Amino acid sequence: MTSNNLIVNINFNPPHIKIIGPIRETTIEKLNAVLPTATTSQRSMRAGAPKFNFEPQPPHWNAKLDGQFCDQIGESSLFLAVLDALEEEGGWKLSTTQAITMDDPDTQQQDFYTAYKFFFHRIL
Repeated sequence: MTSNNLIVNINFNPPHIKIIGPIRETTIEKLNAVLPTATTSQRSMRAGAPKFNFEPQPPHWNAKLDGQFCDQIGESSLFLAVLDALEEEGGWKLSTTQAITMDDPDTQQQDFYTAYKFFFHRIL
């Protein structure tokens, strides 16, 4: 039985996206094409474009756009790219969102990052 829930987690900076739930590979391919150009900074062509990878435990799609940065406009562009791709897939309706600002555990300094969660559902 296919789940009717989808969660998209997005952290900044650098942008890190996790998609948990049933999503078509064609949607992942579209996201792979549009996400690198949706950020504020442009990625070097030598570095190659980041791609979503499927992680089996727990099952989810994961992409980290290392070396890229999003200001507030870039964050909005990234959100819009994800929402457009899910709308094209069809059936997904945004249920609710959540955002939280946290300390970055990976640094010794007092750095903060914002984590966003988008919850979607669809009627099967």
